[in-house]
Amino acid sequence: MFIKKFFPAIAAVIVFCASAHSQGLFTYGAKSVSKDEFLKAYNKTPDTTGNRAEKINQYLDMYINFKLKIQAARDEKLNQGQMYKSEAENFRSQLTDNYINEQADVNALVDEAFRRSQKDIMLANVFVEIKPGEDTLQAYKQIQQAYDALQSGKEFGEVAADFSNDESVKKSKGYIGFITLFTLPYEIESKIYALQPGTYSTIYRSSIGYHIFKNISERPAAGSRKIQQILLATPQSFTDDERQAVARLVDSVYKQLQSGASFEEMIQLYGANTAANGAAFITEVKIGQYNSDFEEQVFALQNKGDISKPFLTSYGYNIIKLAETVPVSKDETDVINRAHLQELIQQDNRLSASKDALLHKWAEQTKYTALPYNAKDLWAYTDSSLKKSKALPLYKNITPQTNLFSFAKQKVTVANWLQFVAEAKQTGAPYAQKGYESIMQEFVKSSTNDYYRGHIEDYYPPVAAQVAEFNEANLLFAVMDKHVWSKAAQDTAGLKKYYLAHQQQYTWQPGVSALVVSSASKDMIESVAAQLKTNGSSWRNIITKYGDAVLADSSRFENGQLPLKQQVPMEKGFLSIPEQNESADSYTIVYVFETYPQASPRNFDDSRGMVINDYQQVLEQKWVDELKKKYPVKVNEALVKQLY
Repeated sequence: MFIKKFFPAIAAVIVFCASAHSQGLFTYGAKSVSKDEFLKAYNKTPDTTGNRAEKINQYLDMYINFKLKIQAARDEKLNQGQMYKSEAENFRSQLTDNYINEQADVNALVDEAFRRSQKDIMLANVFVEIKPGEDTLQAYKQIQQAYDALQSGKEFGEVAADFSNDESVKKSKGYIGFITLFTLPYEIESKIYALQPGTYSTIYRSSIGYHIFKNISERPAAGSRKIQQILLATPQSFTDDERQAVARLVDSVYKQLQSGASFEEMIQLYGANTAANGAAFITEVKIGQYNSDFEEQVFALQNKGDISKPFLTSYGYNIIKLAETVPVSKDETDVINRAHLQELIQQDNRLSASKDALLHKWAEQTKYTALPYNAKDLWAYTDSSLKKSKALPLYKNITPQTNLFSFAKQKVTVANWLQFVAEAKQTGAPYAQKGYESIMQEFVKSSTNDYYRGHIEDYYPPVAAQVAEFNEANLLFAVMDKHVWSKAAQDTAGLKKYYLAHQQQYTWQPGVSALVVSSASKDMIESVAAQLKTNGSSWRNIITKYGDAVLADSSRFENGQLPLKQQVPMEKGFLSIPEQNESADSYTIVYVFETYPQASPRNFDDSRGMVINDYQQVLEQKWVDELKKKYPVKVNEALVKQLY
């Protein structure tokens, strides 16, 4: 009786509370936005300063305008464009990759990479090459004999010379030089980094033969070196006389450098691979990247600006100059270095093994179920279909629609299988030449991976919310560009009209008209400065001589806008001293053409950027007013006050 008497009242209270919780905060046209949706957006970047009621109202105005613009974009079908769809899918793919990397414990691989990056290993190896078609058993017997010789106490270099069948390895007695992180494939790297100095590995089979590796010694990681190089080539076709002529020339170049000649000018005179090394003729040399004889010369240079004596390599005579020493990071928490290591790991095969292990987990999550079929009949059906380049309509009980296995929301058919096999053979996939049973295993793996990625929202719901936010941001950009940004920039008549009506706003503050010149090379910037000092009016001809190695910008600058720390006086013809930027990778000078000690009006061309910005705001407000007429806005003021 008590329950019957009070149930209507209790139900009314429940309904009222539920209604208040889901009640719309505002409507626009036929759409409604709940209090929860608004608060979720507001609380992402809440402004806790000042009066909360004012902050709520300000954000509400912005959020209403945002919703109006997104609705306009959808009504104009801006979300139907191919670029929009492509960007959305790319972003979704990035989120999926990030989540999978987390599951694969990429952080553990980054930690391992950091530890290995702290040292370089001097490496040697015994190598028995297996050429295509050769007997692998004979090669294995030879490497086993080498291993037995090492076990008996024979010196490693002698074993490498006696048992290796590669002439370069025999000649060098197996010596490779220093290697470091990412120098070699991950599996080989792991085998080498597991060795203690002075010890050698067991026999290792690679794709090209058998190896035994030795860790000769270790050193703290040397990092990399940025160098400039003068290379006087001596091709194999050169005669002895031609080689001697090059040797005399390189000695002459070295003497000029010792007498103060510019290294950059010598490069320009005697040649360098500028396309590969960049405008400043600088290239980065990393451990294990070049022949050991070249790397030894590079890493022997100690101080920035040091120049080597001429030395001969298989390519010719070299003179190198040390431009910069790039040490490895010793801070395991260095965010930038960890991000760099992760990027390299993702390009490397070391992540593949971890991801393969996830496939077993995904098979359970996706409810992978193998369905019954006659494998022998399927292989025969596959052979016949591939030979005819089309699927047979029927073979025994097999058709293109026959199901082979399934996932929670998808069945995989024979037609899918035929496409996979055909593509594998066309692209030369490593498993394409194996039997169908092995190819089927790869097909199941690939299908599991594709299904998991294609339904990632089922296993990681935050992806859906993040993709929705990204899509709305893209829509906002597209609709703003259509109605405001591009529209303002292209409306020359409207811009000029706005400029004339507000001309007093656009003025030049006191400053100078100047030339700003930058280069990665201090020698070049000093050379430019010397020429400007005597003939500043010909600055274009001066700069052109240096190509892309020197950058210049001639413009008017207000006080405080020049990219220099040193004071630039109001003095026509003033030339600053070369100044290195904060990142220490460039030098800058300033040459003053003219001075403007008083504020003065800007003409339309000089004001154009500022006028466009101001005119965009006018167009945006006009457009929003139109949207509010198209989609009438009604705000639940009582509910808004509950948010204060």
